[in-house]
Amino acid sequence: MVLKSLIAEITGRVPAQAGELYDQIAPGHRLVVIFEDTLGALRDWQDELLRIDGDALRQMNIWVACVPSDGQPALLNGRASDLPVVRLRQALSEASPGEFQVVLLDIEGDVILRADGPVTIEQLSEVVGRVSPGQPRRS
Repeated sequence: MVLKSLIAEITGRVPAQAGELYDQIAPGHRLVVIFEDTLGALRDWQDELLRIDGDALRQMNIWVACVPSDGQPALLNGRASDLPVVRLRQALSEASPGEFQVVLLDIEGDVILRADGPVTIEQLSEVVGRVSPGQPRRS
């Protein structure tokens, strides 16, 4: 698995459209967006990695949005949700259509991690601990 952490984006804001989406979906929380563009092992593997310790996600103040491309409903924290899938893809996904990608946004809506394969709780925790403040800075 190759992680492509885009730490350089920390100092820059996500596009306005992405910021607006973030405010609608997970204000005051970190957000992991999983573009589940494969029906194979990557999707199942990522689901299992995050399901192992849901308490750790809650302690890091992380919500999880799953954006499938196979006609299944989008999920927010494991529940069917009316997420703006097309707008999320336009604003956040750098993967080609049909490719799996994980994007982690900090509390301010900045992209702090991108991965083209599944990520573990430990990897999320490491990035959050290294680059994200403990409390939101939004007013």
